[in-house]
Amino acid sequence: MDFWGTVRVLRRRWYIALPAVLLTGILALYVYISVPTRYESSGVLVLTSPAAGGRYTANTKPEDVVRVNPLLQFDGSLTTTAQILTQVLGDPKTAEELAGKGSTSVYTANTGPVGGPLLFITTESDSAESAEGLVGKVLEKTVAELAAQQKALNAPEQTFITAQILVKPTTASAKIGGKVRYVGAATVVLLLLTLASTFAADSILLRAKRRKDKEAKDGKDAKDPAPSEKETTPQPVPPIRPGPPHNGNGGAPQRPMPQGIPNAHQKTVIIAAPKPDPAWPTKDD
Repeated sequence: MDFWGTVRVLRRRWYIALPAVLLTGILALYVYISVPTRYESSGVLVLTSPAAGGRYTANTKPEDVVRVNPLLQFDGSLTTTAQILTQVLGDPKTAEELAGKGSTSVYTANTGPVGGPLLFITTESDSAESAEGLVGKVLEKTVAELAAQQKALNAPEQTFITAQILVKPTTASAKIGGKVRYVGAATVVLLLLTLASTFAADSILLRAKRRKDKEAKDGKDAKDPAPSEKETTPQPVPPIRPGPPHNGNGGAPQRPMPQGIPNAHQKTVIIAAPKPDPAWPTKDD
């Protein structure tokens, strides 16, 4: 069915389509209200090398140690350390420890598109306070995990890589994209159901109407039976003989008589003979 055919069906069955559309709007609004609003917050860590470098000698006096700017020592080792921390934070046990068991709050940790010594933390929660608080927990966990990993490797404390909070937990912002997607999906499904129900009702009603009209026609035919063959067959009309011409005296011509039907002068009256009376003498007597 084309577009205009659909429009004609909807117009013909407006009393079905209109309530369905109103119900679709109500359900879409209910979905928008029922789906909780998610809030998002984020933070950034940067890993830096120690000022004295990655090597340490106990016999070297502190004043003799060559110090450099840690921001000038971003090498591949810091990127590798950041990737190690993302793997630790991605562990389900660590996520359950930070977000809480059965919580709807989630977080992600990655090195971003650059893949350098930056660690990006993003959280989502049902409330702004929970989202911001979870960012703080993840940042603290990252700093503690970095120190624990270096101690586990027996690295000299003077060579520890440090994690600096570059961006503190941002103010949580509402994310309505998920709600809009849910509402859009629900609206499309409900509109399809509206069209399907309208076409189904139109088909059922048209079928019922045709059946009702057929039953009414059959009932009318039963009350008025068809005429018999004798009544419908035309009877032959006998030909009319032309009458005699005028008699010359101005009299009206005689009315022609139908052929085959005798007039008063042509009729022959047949009278039955009387039976003989037995009292009268006969020839034999």
